[in-house]
Amino acid sequence: MNRELLTSFMPSGASSVEVIIPVYNEELILRDQLLPVLNEIPSSFTVTVVENGSTDGTIQLLGELAGEYGQLQVVNLPDPNYGLALKEGLLQARADIVIIDDLDVLDLDFWVRGLKLLEEDGVDLVQGSKVLAGKMDRRPFIRRAATLTLTFLLKVMLGFRGTDTHGPKVMWRDAVKDIPPLCCFELDIFPTELVVRAQRMGVGIRETAIHLKEIRDTPLPLYKRVPRALRDIWRLSRSLRKK
Repeated sequence: MNRELLTSFMPSGASSVEVIIPVYNEELILRDQLLPVLNEIPSSFTVTVVENGSTDGTIQLLGELAGEYGQLQVVNLPDPNYGLALKEGLLQARADIVIIDDLDVLDLDFWVRGLKLLEEDGVDLVQGSKVLAGKMDRRPFIRRAATLTLTFLLKVMLGFRGTDTHGPKVMWRDAVKDIPPLCCFELDIFPTELVVRAQRMGVGIRETAIHLKEIRDTPLPLYKRVPRALRDIWRLSRSLRKK
């Protein structure tokens, strides 16, 4: 069913879609998450997995899957860096439409809704929002509280107009292709800088709810991730004020 929906909601003027998925040490969930996607996407879709610094069996598994599925391509980066993986994927993307998603999410329903919004609402970028999910956000309370706190800081420090900057995105490549080279920061803050810069440059953005359920622990514990995010938001605010 997903294959038919993805095909039927392909916006006019688009002939190709590339899905960018950063991965790091995902041996335990790699096959279970990727195979349903690879088996359901239409021929106009490709999946680019950007592996960054994995030390488990992720690289070997990706090599095996790439040999089995012609629509899967793999990019290898030497060091763990989520933001750089996304940035490199965007810089190399050549499809008309680019989808960004995380391996533990891969929400094909969101992809369908995103494609539909690109066509019907005429927007350039569809941002998945955990905040808009409300009670349907099934993450632990502490994770939901951290998201709300960081979003509040984005509004206060960066003038962000929205509810989320992380999570899956569906976008016209031509609308955002000039933004990644401008981004100064990587790691976890890259998606935020991408969306904030896009908003400031007049890219049409529409948010829609995503429904998340934790299927594994986050690679970086929250007690380490939040202080780093606070530091990076402050650094980003200083960088943007200089422009």
